Amino acid sequence: MKLECSKKSLLNAINIVSKAVSTRSTLPILNCILLTGDREGFRLLASDRELSIETDNIESDLYEKGSVAIDAKMFADIIKALPTEMVTLTVDEKNVCHIKSGKSEFTINGQPAEQFPEVPVVNKRENIVLKSADIKNMIKQTIFSVATDESKPILTGELFKFDENCFNAVAIDGFRVSWRKTVCEYDGYTEMVVPSKTLNELARLLSDDENEKATIYYSSSYILFEIKGCTIVSRLLDGEFLNYENLFVENSLVKFTANTHELLSAFERATIVSEDNKKTPVILTIKENNLNIKTTTDRGLVNEDVPITLDGEELVITFNARYIIDILKVVEEEYVTMNFNTNKSPCIVTGVTNHDYKYLVLPINPR
Repeated sequence: MKLECSKKSLLNAINIVSKAVSTRSTLPILNCILLTGDREGFRLLASDRELSIETDNIESDLYEKGSVAIDAKMFADIIKALPTEMVTLTVDEKNVCHIKSGKSEFTINGQPAEQFPEVPVVNKRENIVLKSADIKNMIKQTIFSVATDESKPILTGELFKFDENCFNAVAIDGFRVSWRKTVCEYDGYTEMVVPSKTLNELARLLSDDENEKATIYYSSSYILFEIKGCTIVSRLLDGEFLNYENLFVENSLVKFTANTHELLSAFERATIVSEDNKKTPVILTIKENNLNIKTTTDRGLVNEDVPITLDGEELVITFNARYIIDILKVVEEEYVTMNFNTNKSPCIVTGVTNHDYKYLVLPINPR
């Protein structure tokens, strides 16, 4: 293989595929990026066997076809360090790669392309087309509730459910539920559970441009995303997702509305005296038109009042402040509504006017 391309284009392609390079495997080939030059063009591919990312064709002058697998870290470090904008890549029959830029030249040993894992084939007969920005926002507004505990593998992913022109994204970690939905142009029904790693990388690569589209293809075991710049193929999680809809009760005895920014700022201040970045118990006292937020730790005490509009009874309840903060950070409304029943039942958070997202948080039970 022999080609010329720009350093900038090559670095961009490396950055796209790098997150699919394995960091745990003992197989050297999975630490590599596959470079392929054929009649279609020049592109890069990385795979850890669960997630594969392949770039679109990179703008280049391809003089000789071929392919080789090169250690990802070393390849990235070399390209970053090259002195000029144009790069010449030459691969011989022994999989030795020569990289030249200006007066700088590297010679590194590659591995046969045949040893690189094949990307699973996903049938493209049926597809779902969505706005890239919609998918990105859906992930951003739910991914923080995905479980990190491997004891329930199905919860380490997020449910994508398509049901009669509605796209639902749901994440559950056992302490909270994040549910976001939006309209789509798919009038069938299907659901799948996508690993959180895949979604994090997908969100990183998706565009905010409202005019850009993403196409989803799927099978019983895999999902494929075609987006601008690359194609992502991921294994799906196997198992039955929890029934989340029945958790969101419609009626509440206590409900208040507050300014989202004021509420978020108060909860964030409440965590300052906490040593634990993941867990800060806060006592909420809901009374008349005032919410009192109180935190007491060995390091100090925080006590703050936030104005609210209350509908219902008074209530004292304790939550992990971090769970509330995660929600308030992604609510895209000026005001938010929090619904309660007892000090032992969940809090349900919704927008005042937008009900396309719902969040549920379990309280810390009183002693």
